[in-house]
Amino acid sequence: MLNKPQNNRLQLNIRLEKFPQLLDDVKRAASNRNVSSSEFVVNAILTALGKPTITTPIDTTSLDAIKSEIDQLIDTKLDKRLEEFEQRLLAQFRANDSQPPPEELIEDIPEIKPEIKPNYQAVRDRILKSLTTGRGRIAPSAPQYKSAVKALDRFISEIETDPKVPPKE
Repeated sequence: MLNKPQNNRLQLNIRLEKFPQLLDDVKRAASNRNVSSSEFVVNAILTALGKPTITTPIDTTSLDAIKSEIDQLIDTKLDKRLEEFEQRLLAQFRANDSQPPPEELIEDIPEIKPEIKPNYQAVRDRILKSLTTGRGRIAPSAPQYKSAVKALDRFISEIETDPKVPPKE
């Protein structure tokens, strides 16, 4: 039955008692094609009559697929930004602290490598040169100087054999 209201709007009323599932199928198919139910039905009629359709092709991506793709893009960008933030934070941590960061932080970020260990012999020599008493410098032949040399040498050998410390390059 075709009704023509006064505002020039045409409307087609269809009875579907013999096809109770058809309305749900139309709604689902229209949603999958990202069109309204009315557009879907009009396109079906136009296709059956061999006329061009009024909306986009039937294979239009559904809204759920688009939302999923956008979520994936956002997640990827957020992961990248979070990684950049962690790298900056770790760099600030290193700049402001004399202690190295925990090893698990270094392992998680492949671009950041552990610092190169210092030249322990140069540090040892600098410490020994700075040894003084109340009256001046300690002579290298003094027992305190010899004890300090032994202690520093033992300390250096233990550090260099520690598996957690990277080998000297």
